[in-house]
Amino acid sequence: MGNLQTLINYHAPLNYAQDLNEQIIDQGMLEHPGLGQIQLWKIKETNLPPLFSFHVHIFEKDSSIIDIHNFRSSLQHPNLIEYFACTSSKALNIGKVQSQQFFFAYYQKTLKEHIQSTTMTEVQIWKIIEQIVDVMVFLQRRNRYHGNINSQSIFITDNLHIKLLDKIGQHPNRNSIKDDVHDLGILVIELLTKRTNQLNFISQIKNLYGKFTLQLLQLVAKMIDENPDKRPDFIQIQNMVTNRFKEPISLNNLEKNADQNILTQRIPTWAQSQNDEMKSTQEQSLLRSQYPCLLSHKSAIPSTILRCNTLQNLQGKHPNIASPSKVTNPLSTPRKIFSGQMPQNSTTAYRESPQNLRNLDNQFTPKNLEFNFQIL
Repeated sequence: MGNLQTLINYHAPLNYAQDLNEQIIDQGMLEHPGLGQIQLWKIKETNLPPLFSFHVHIFEKDSSIIDIHNFRSSLQHPNLIEYFACTSSKALNIGKVQSQQFFFAYYQKTLKEHIQSTTMTEVQIWKIIEQIVDVMVFLQRRNRYHGNINSQSIFITDNLHIKLLDKIGQHPNRNSIKDDVHDLGILVIELLTKRTNQLNFISQIKNLYGKFTLQLLQLVAKMIDENPDKRPDFIQIQNMVTNRFKEPISLNNLEKNADQNILTQRIPTWAQSQNDEMKSTQEQSLLRSQYPCLLSHKSAIPSTILRCNTLQNLQGKHPNIASPSKVTNPLSTPRKIFSGQMPQNSTTAYRESPQNLRNLDNQFTPKNLEFNFQIL
């Protein structure tokens, strides 16, 4: 190969003492839809899966291939594509530029092919999300990122095991992690719809309501938020995914969880309005059962007319109090009526006025009285 330097991962099934060029066989070039132009290799005298390699060109003064090799060799995660080796050489006719070549295990089937050929259940979709998030948390904690999360750059094995390739030798900038989060959200929408081109992702999520759980749809809405600062990172997403059974998201507790109301704010549904109507009806029923004779204007049911048929109870007892038939405003809130005799001896004429008899009523402890409410 004309290499100036060859470095082999001590975890790889390759021989340190032997030249890399003598251990692998060139299988030709391939234009991969997710990885770009790659070269396929086969390890001699083994039945191991093929390898693939790609080139990176970098100025010699910026080269840190030994550091990259040592760091990448230390990354051991079941959802990371296995790293085998790297080489470096001077690129021809490009001055002081170094050509670096990295070798990885190659998996033929992409996640996109799996999506198009299989109808997945929500349980299977959650398993894929868990695997991707787990490896992204692993990279984030080591100050690395992916940079190319999509269904064509992610591989999947026959037993539905996800394999990703990280951004070799690159450290994330301010929004690199949040960009990966956004890309994962778009990928999940593709898992749900089998479509990659969406005109409006939020509208698409709205159309999925009722087909998938609110936990899943809300998680996607958080990941694709237009403001990167409002998107969770992968550590936060992992906590949401892990706790989705312990702290289920429902329409009833969204208001109690300020960090979990994005979906209902951005995706209004008929279910939310039905839930509000049912809640209001339940509150009114509870009020009527607990306070059958005491209804204030604050608890009156909107657009409902309450009338009190107390004529028989009032006849001969309080001639100064107008009967319901003489009330000029039938929609006014019914006042509280109590049994028992009113004080017979008023100290002043002021206290005997009908208006102040009403005020005096409100100062007494209510007693039981058969009371007829007609709800019109």
